[in-house]
Amino acid sequence: MTVNSLRRCFFLAVLIIVGFSCSPQSRVADQKPDDPTERPTGSALIECFDQATEAAEREDWAAARQACMAGFELEPDLPALLFFAARTEAHLGNDGACRAHLEAAIRLGATADLAADEAYAGVLDQPEFQDLGDRLLANGAAMPPAEIVHRFTDADLWPEGIAADVETGDLYVGSIGRRAIFRLTPDGRVEEFGTSSQDGLMEVLGMWVDPHRRTLWAATGLGAYQEPFDAEPRKNELVRYDLETGRLVRRYPVSDDEKRLLNDVVVALDGTAWATETLRGELFRVLPGGELELFRRYPDLVYLNGIALSDDGDRLYLGHYGGLSVVSPIDGSIGRVRGPDMTLGMIDGLSWIDDGLVMVQNSRHVNNRVVRVDLTPDGRRAARLEVLPSGLPEGLIPYTCAVGDGAVFVIAGAPFGLMDTGETPPAPAVVALPLEPLGWDTSPR
Repeated sequence: MTVNSLRRCFFLAVLIIVGFSCSPQSRVADQKPDDPTERPTGSALIECFDQATEAAEREDWAAARQACMAGFELEPDLPALLFFAARTEAHLGNDGACRAHLEAAIRLGATADLAADEAYAGVLDQPEFQDLGDRLLANGAAMPPAEIVHRFTDADLWPEGIAADVETGDLYVGSIGRRAIFRLTPDGRVEEFGTSSQDGLMEVLGMWVDPHRRTLWAATGLGAYQEPFDAEPRKNELVRYDLETGRLVRRYPVSDDEKRLLNDVVVALDGTAWATETLRGELFRVLPGGELELFRRYPDLVYLNGIALSDDGDRLYLGHYGGLSVVSPIDGSIGRVRGPDMTLGMIDGLSWIDDGLVMVQNSRHVNNRVVRVDLTPDGRRAARLEVLPSGLPEGLIPYTCAVGDGAVFVIAGAPFGLMDTGETPPAPAVVALPLEPLGWDTSPR
């Protein structure tokens, strides 16, 4: 595999989590890199994907079905798995089971074009499948557009992370391409934050404003954008900036040379910083005055990404490809958050607000959407999911989100796969999704 191909697979995998295609030539999940060394280790879900894919490639549909059923034991509400199981049943001639999987996908809000997949060629003339196809396409209808706060002009910016300062209204955007942080002010000015482009930052991913200590935290590392990919051990670190001066206060490097990707960060009221790691499913922390340390490893959290913290500090929420998990910051115990007829996976950005969560699900299987999830009083189940008006300009998908004054701000950019094509990507943007009409409390915490 060429370096460019590996880089493209990696970015599709761990940053945008776009979901798999239903075309006959597709692998089970194009969010799963082709190089086994770049896959999360120890994941039973990945093993099910592998087994289903390999069986389909040799047209052993019975074995593919068995692998899908094993996957459902782990993740019953994953659209990628439902669509693969549906086309597997279509190949086996099990029309009823095929329809049942598609019905389940529709209830979860998933979308697909059945006419684009030859697996359904023999059944699309049936009224039942025509109806399913229409409903799946309806799930993918254009959403009401989000308000554009700012449209960048720098094609090499490749933004991914965003953070909001609730005291000043400033927004901070992290750049993968420029290896810097930029500040957007409420009056529309865009400026480099401090001397971030000269501070030796690597690709900037997740960020968090700590309003109590007036600091900005960011996850930065050498990821798929280095060439060649294996030229040196992967580097990762958290960095902490002084918001008032723009000065880099401290670096918190990962202490070993294992291949990792620090992805997102959140800071607790006591000043503890928590960070997700994507390739190995790890949760890191920095205690006040301490160093970056591994807190726990959760190998079955495939492509662990977004992180949020409840207001009372009792629960950490971890977003990953398979779903949404809740973790105790005391002992690391973990549980899964589920809700009726909801798909809570394919998560990139994740933010806490008013006894609930806002999550960015940047997969085409769910229309690249931003959703609000209301939680039960104990914070361990999802009670309701609402799709926010998150329609974006053509060619852009949502990445991460930050809660500001009266709105959720979302960074929108081109798919990272365009990095290797030589095409000029559409201009990235920051959009605002209003909160007040939903009755949310957006006062500073």
